[in-house]
Amino acid sequence: MNRILVTGCSGFLASHLLKLLLRQDRNKLFGITEVPGFTYPDVEVFQVDIRRRDDISHVLGIIRPDVTFHLAAVANVGFAWKNPQLTYDVNFMGTSNLLEALQASAPDSRLILMSSAEVYQTGGDEPITENSSTVCQNPYALSKLAMEMLGDLYWRAFAMNVCKIRAFNFTGPGQDAKFVASDFASQIARIERGERPPLIRVGNLAAVRDFSDVRDVARYLHIIGASCAGGEVFNLCSGRAYSIRQVLDILLAQARVPIRVEVDADRFRPLDNPRILGDCRLLRSRFGLHPEFPIEKTLLDLLEYWRESPR
Repeated sequence: MNRILVTGCSGFLASHLLKLLLRQDRNKLFGITEVPGFTYPDVEVFQVDIRRRDDISHVLGIIRPDVTFHLAAVANVGFAWKNPQLTYDVNFMGTSNLLEALQASAPDSRLILMSSAEVYQTGGDEPITENSSTVCQNPYALSKLAMEMLGDLYWRAFAMNVCKIRAFNFTGPGQDAKFVASDFASQIARIERGERPPLIRVGNLAAVRDFSDVRDVARYLHIIGASCAGGEVFNLCSGRAYSIRQVLDILLAQARVPIRVEVDADRFRPLDNPRILGDCRLLRSRFGLHPEFPIEKTLLDLLEYWRESPR
């Protein structure tokens, strides 16, 4: 029986990953979250702050996982700009605590580090491969790149099986409204219910991003986590580019009432990547993975999620 740990188990991606992991009877699942009282059916959940080294060490000594999906993170670029120290503490020091605990309690386990396409140097028209240059353009990217370097150190120095995943943008039902597509969808749903005027406030609509469905991303993670090797890095992306304007237009086309759009300068980032498009050839050649959800289906399901959410 595989003992599998998911950190950040109360999060958006984790909820979809756990559904897949629970389909296999041979898995014994554990979760770590700092959310008080959080539970998940058939998952043994530990409430612990990943920034607390002794607490993480104690919990890992109990779990001794065979596989760890490290999803606990500050994962929003805008939030990271406003809270850089917290971002570094969670994303870098939290990962350091986890690596130390795994080295002590489960040194032969496989660790999948969830990084981000934000670490790449971008701006060109060519899709980004796993070998593309990296650069720190915001506090979030800095924290993730430092996390990756830490994982590489433990792989090289201690032969720990640390695999890196660089996820491009993903969205879908259940995503927090702090993220752009979910923000648009939540605003539309509130307008349809008459809770706010028929006006959506937006930031930079010209930015181009590679969007995937969270259900595809969870499936990719599930498959990669079963066989990836130390030192490997994979892009999780669709290979399809959409401007934020296109995402908004798809959602507005599903709206049940007319809605105006207004640019809000406060929603712009101090520094923003103009174009992020991933190269998914390695993902496809190594694992045979392809997207199952077109963006129109993803965004419609996201909008329906917000329509059905409690007010």
